Amino acid sequence: MKKNINPSKIKQFKPMHEALSLQDAIKEANRCLLCYDAPCSVGCPAGTDPAKFIRQIKFYNFKGAARTIRNNNILGGVCAHICPVEKLCEQKCSIQALENPINISGLQRFAAEYGEKFGIELLEKSAGKESKIAIIGAGPAGMACASELAKKGYQVTILEKEDAAGGVLRWNIPEFRLPKEALERDFKNLLDLGVKIKYNAKFDSEDAIQKLLIDSYRAVFIGTGLSEAFRLDLFKGFSNATDYISFLRTVKINKGYEALVNKNVAIIGGGSVAIDSAVSAKACGAKKVYLISLEHLDELPADKEEIELARKLNIIFKSGSQLTDVVSDMGQIVQIKGKEIEWIEPGEFIPENAMQIKGTEFSLNIDFVVQAIGTKPGKEIRRFAGSLKTFGKGIIAVNENFETNIPGIFAGGDISNGGSTVVQAVADGKKAAENIDIYLDRDARPCVSTVRP
Repeated sequence: MKKNINPSKIKQFKPMHEALSLQDAIKEANRCLLCYDAPCSVGCPAGTDPAKFIRQIKFYNFKGAARTIRNNNILGGVCAHICPVEKLCEQKCSIQALENPINISGLQRFAAEYGEKFGIELLEKSAGKESKIAIIGAGPAGMACASELAKKGYQVTILEKEDAAGGVLRWNIPEFRLPKEALERDFKNLLDLGVKIKYNAKFDSEDAIQKLLIDSYRAVFIGTGLSEAFRLDLFKGFSNATDYISFLRTVKINKGYEALVNKNVAIIGGGSVAIDSAVSAKACGAKKVYLISLEHLDELPADKEEIELARKLNIIFKSGSQLTDVVSDMGQIVQIKGKEIEWIEPGEFIPENAMQIKGTEFSLNIDFVVQAIGTKPGKEIRRFAGSLKTFGKGIIAVNENFETNIPGIFAGGDISNGGSTVVQAVADGKKAAENIDIYLDRDARPCVSTVRP
């Protein structure tokens, strides 16, 4: 079944995909070939097991499908809306050799919402364990790690700097892509496991994390993500230039951005957050929206569906272009200038590798600029990291077990992988939980002497 995007829903800040009806879900599940060692399940980083829940829907076990999704992925409802399935599970679908792949995200959403509507029992927990574990950050990685540890019986507390949980899910993913109801449903499932959360938690000292270990916790997981956006010096000091984090948060809270109505907006970047910003600007009533990226059209890191959506909304792509100057008036940008580029070395998509092409100059009249060119750890993370080993832009270094250089401190998600998908953050959080369990189990074992009498 081909997924259709409804542009009118976007302007209302409602989900752009219609939910599958019961009849549509059954019809779609019946297309499944019931593959042995199903490749779709192999293609899911978080281990949501699409093959199992599709089979359960096919045989009318709708509650069972909901259980499978929730038990394997605490953010299963969220991922049904935002997971890049065309690069993961749906790309692996065997039936696509004959026709369109199974609408896995649609079936996942159907099952998650069915379970909410008709009710399924609470998640099961193992026998209680004495160890207390602190999770820093209530984003995707932190929530996934917390859920797995809680299911194992640990006493888990999430320490969140905001006054609400979700991280990027709550503040930066537009509601036409992720309705708040999906996040609230998944978060409730987490709390039902007995996970505690402390809001407005601040870490000001360099040894703050080590103090957690000394005071009351046996292990700490850092899942803070990347919360500080990069900005170009070209736009420094202008009141009508911002970054995508601030922009998307404002749009989501206010369900609009009045200053953009009938204005020309430039979005700088070519990834998913750039497309989200561009589409959000259109939804807010912008007259023209330009997406300006170093990458050429066939090189854009954004997903295929996102690019198709931008085209449907008549967003203007200025791909393969580099900005060179701005024209301002009274402290505001009124025009931006640039040139088209080609790469010095193919496949290396960085400004230093761009060569401007003579004679391709362009200028655009612009009222507002949004920079969507990447993120780095926030200042508070760099401050409280203390003696944690980091690299690059402040990414926390971990080994294959998600252990940092300090025993008992683990990290996962964007703060350790440098920035990836929500489903990858979930996968990191789950794997980190497994390794925290192994670490604490190993640490709790009595020392057995190997010295013979």
